[in-house]
Amino acid sequence: MPDILLNTPTGPVEFNYVISTPTQTSAPCIDPALPTVLFLHPVYLGKIIYHLQFADPNLRRFNLVALDFRCHAQTTGKAGKGYGREVAARDVALFMSTLQIPQYHLFGMSMGGCIALQTGILFPSSVLSIFVVSSLPLTEPPDVGEGRQEIYDYWAEGARCGETVEAGSMMSEAIQGCLQLSVNSQPTPIFNAILRASTPFMASQWGVNSLDDFHSVSVDFFTQREAYTVDAIRNIKCPVRLVHCGADIAYDLSTTNQVADHLRTAGVPVDVIQIPGAPHFGATTHPKEVNAVFHEFLLSVCSDLPPIPQHVKSPFTEQLVEVGWDTDSDDEEDHFFI
Repeated sequence: MPDILLNTPTGPVEFNYVISTPTQTSAPCIDPALPTVLFLHPVYLGKIIYHLQFADPNLRRFNLVALDFRCHAQTTGKAGKGYGREVAARDVALFMSTLQIPQYHLFGMSMGGCIALQTGILFPSSVLSIFVVSSLPLTEPPDVGEGRQEIYDYWAEGARCGETVEAGSMMSEAIQGCLQLSVNSQPTPIFNAILRASTPFMASQWGVNSLDDFHSVSVDFFTQREAYTVDAIRNIKCPVRLVHCGADIAYDLSTTNQVADHLRTAGVPVDVIQIPGAPHFGATTHPKEVNAVFHEFLLSVCSDLPPIPQHVKSPFTEQLVEVGWDTDSDDEEDHFFI
């Protein structure tokens, strides 16, 4: 997967990314005749979290693009103090303009959804639609913020003690906290494979000399943000769909509805859909439901699409097989074939 070095306002960052088209698993550029969807990942795990979206033939009617944010997976570069949704949104816009993709649809989950909304605020002429799975509340609830801090504390103490990510270590306890937040401690086989593939990058990114950056992206990003102002939200010029995951232990449906009401007050067209039984990272555990809702949303804002391809392959398959993922498991991408 390629890298692109960007001179951002806060310093150079080399972003790792992938492009898939209807006919190419890993393409050098988009098909300019087709709409483009940019996927923005949640905290802890990088773009590989969207394996089951890139493996869906319905979604592969579009150009699909995903990148790793700062301090995540295969992207290199400092986050720095003050890293938040504005810095991340400006990274998104600079990344897409450098790839010469002037307009695009956004799919974001959790932190990625927050960044998607901020990108719509700052760059309204570029963002054609926004789809958010597990919207962050307008402000972070104190108990959830404390949980994020606890995950950081376990990881940081383990890193300072020279631990590795192994059973019984403090870093392993931190990962258990991530699993509780993201999938209610009930990971699917594909989620376990994604985590195994991601763990070496976690260890590399969040070592003892990078703990300040890890705190910025995993704690401060959430706890130091303020509610969007209505005036700011008025800048969004595209439809928004918020998907609440019904089994989310961090945020209940009322918080998603509050965000939706905020958007409506600003005149932004928005609707809310709930996926019963899905945890916070529901796009991974409930891909068929989430993908169907997303595909329908895209069809409502796009036209003149090519036929659904008969066979597609995710660009992340080889990474997952390398860490022991069984391609015959129940959530294997072949189940999306038509």
